[in-house]
Amino acid sequence: MQIDRRTGLGIVVIAVLCALVSAFTANPGLTLASLVLAPALVLMLWRPGEPPVLLYAMGYHWLQASILVFYANVIGQRLADLSYDSRLEAATWLTLAGVFAIAIGARMGMGPRYAPVAQASVSSIAGQLSLRRLFVACLLAIAGSTLLTRVAYVVPGLIQPILALSLLRWVMVYLFTFCVLNRRQGFGMLAVVFAIEVVVGFLGFFSDFKTVVIVMMLAALTSSSSLRDMRLKTVAALAAAVLFLGLTWTAIKSDYRAFLNQGTGQQVVLAPVSERVAKLGDLIGDMSPERYGDAVLTLVERITYVSYLGQVIETVPHHIEHENGRLWAEALARPFMPRLLFPDKAVIDDSERTSYYTGQPVAGAEEGASISLGYVAESYIDFGAPGMLAPLLLWGILLGLAYRVVVRGTRYPLLGYASATVLIGLGASVLEQSNLKMVSALVLGLGVLLAFQWLLGRRVLRWLAPARVPHQA
Repeated sequence: MQIDRRTGLGIVVIAVLCALVSAFTANPGLTLASLVLAPALVLMLWRPGEPPVLLYAMGYHWLQASILVFYANVIGQRLADLSYDSRLEAATWLTLAGVFAIAIGARMGMGPRYAPVAQASVSSIAGQLSLRRLFVACLLAIAGSTLLTRVAYVVPGLIQPILALSLLRWVMVYLFTFCVLNRRQGFGMLAVVFAIEVVVGFLGFFSDFKTVVIVMMLAALTSSSSLRDMRLKTVAALAAAVLFLGLTWTAIKSDYRAFLNQGTGQQVVLAPVSERVAKLGDLIGDMSPERYGDAVLTLVERITYVSYLGQVIETVPHHIEHENGRLWAEALARPFMPRLLFPDKAVIDDSERTSYYTGQPVAGAEEGASISLGYVAESYIDFGAPGMLAPLLLWGILLGLAYRVVVRGTRYPLLGYASATVLIGLGASVLEQSNLKMVSALVLGLGVLLAFQWLLGRRVLRWLAPARVPHQA
């Protein structure tokens, strides 16, 4: 990427300001690295007119790696003095380096800009799709996805492929959001979809309400004018909504989950919908400023994901040898071993792996929990430092290539934008994922979305549009 003189001067000014700010913090080195990495990610991955899903994914990685540094600065303590783990500083340095390596790989894999080629087609299609039909499609997708999720757990051998099909629900939500914002019509219907998704998310065991916010926000940012006017206001409102909902969920989730599983400790929902709604109302009604204040620290601890790597550094290689690529080899092979053909394939137990490599017992399936090391820590277990950066760079290249293939794999770029957003934004955007699950999710999601584009994309768009949908030549 070429950088003009004005941009170069801006980078120098930002770097100097970051250095000055960092010098007055309790953690100057880590603060400087964190502050410099943020604009570096923007320079590498922001492309006006395209979905910023890779920037979002790496941005959330950055937040998970650095938020504890900023929290320590606020309370005036060195990171090493926080009561988390003695190797927390080393783990944070390695995680920041890992995020940078993944981002470099993603930039390499995504190829040249596509927006100048696709913009005319995107605008044309967005102008022809019926907002009413998109609204209906979203409602049908929500119902279908809910049904598919229930079926998935009845047929364990098909659980991953069936769950991959549920990505199509978010393709519809993306298309609807983009068209509403592009045409500045249909905000009432979009608000209904948003409200339904938030309610459905809160009624479940996990905090699925945030997914709709992420998809809508990325749709709003898919425009060369995304930082102006209505789109900027929409992004700001969605960001405020996810922060408020996140704090609320953090404060009530323990009590709410205990109510859902009726004290069994399992990740199950045993209460009927009417009782769930009433319980949510009671818990939210009891919220106070003090409880929101307590939820801030809890949310910081939930977002950060460096402490397990710190524990792993204590254990590997001092007590357990490096695996020399075994963990990544298993992750790459697993998607091509469907359980229907390989019934003896081991069940993924994240907590068991975490307990083994950290030397510390963590809650497992018996307690209704699944706690992963995260794939940066797994890369360290395989290759140590700095060898861990090589698989992370390759993973970034794979993410960039997946983005490129999905965006360019259809004659309808808007459909490609939607597919790339849900594939990467929902499947590869958090540090805590195990590489076993992350690679499988990417491969299966890629297969489902490409099949949808090639086999059903034109038919779906023709139904959504009252007139024939043009396509890019």
